[in-house]
Amino acid sequence: MMLRFRPVALRDRDKIKDYLALAPSRQLVGCFEAFYLWRDVLDIEWTEYQGFAIFKVHYEPGIPSFLFPLGASDPARVLQALQEYCKEQNIDFQLVKVRDEQLRTLSGEFIATASREHAEYLYDTDIFRSYPGKSLQPKRNFVNYARAHYDWHYEAVVAENLADCQSFASTFDGDASFDDDSAALRNALADWEHLSLEGGLIRIDGAIAALFVCTLLADGETAAGLFLRGDHAKKGVIPLLYQIYFLHHTEYRFFNFGEDLGVEGLRRNKLSFHPAEILELYDIKI
Repeated sequence: MMLRFRPVALRDRDKIKDYLALAPSRQLVGCFEAFYLWRDVLDIEWTEYQGFAIFKVHYEPGIPSFLFPLGASDPARVLQALQEYCKEQNIDFQLVKVRDEQLRTLSGEFIATASREHAEYLYDTDIFRSYPGKSLQPKRNFVNYARAHYDWHYEAVVAENLADCQSFASTFDGDASFDDDSAALRNALADWEHLSLEGGLIRIDGAIAALFVCTLLADGETAAGLFLRGDHAKKGVIPLLYQIYFLHHTEYRFFNFGEDLGVEGLRRNKLSFHPAEILELYDIKI
């Protein structure tokens, strides 16, 4: 059977969520929104085959790779079909962002390479609610500064303030550090009412100074941090936003802060919040 991939569309939401529920995880790709919002940026397509969902992505332009198939049974026959598809298309077979438990299901000869730049940072959300202990004293200092020095208030992201969120997000357009994120964030704010997104913002003197958008992963207890924007001239506003958001959302036990892409400053920032786990992911080649 020839695998026929198609672009991820909003009409696929419920079906993809059903597949995600068969193999829930704390990985960022454990939500429909990750596929839908980055569908154009990463040229994401998907197909169904014998009870599995298979996603094709392009982390490098023109070079397709595949996520580990989503399903409830043994993926061996699906992986075999995927290898045959790659031969037919004259492309290399490569799986990306493979978790350790998925790696253990593979058989035969393959090369597994740990991808440190794509490892994901997982946190206990209680860290953000109080920034406890000596090691997080700097975060508490930042939060206390923001509370004391700014005329600020917190709002949930809702239909009534989406236009303000869009205007704030647009101020980061053209910033090379947000190139891929900018298009995905525009998608999120434009399709907010159709997606399972939540978010919070901090206003200072009436203007948005920080914006955070997340969604619940299929494991039912982990917040996936999808977007963060903040005015770095406003000292402490980002740790304050995290604190207020997770004080409002006690249903989340864990927070996936995403990857650092090998960017040293980003890595230092994510490590400074003291992750409970760094989720190691692998690239697989045969």
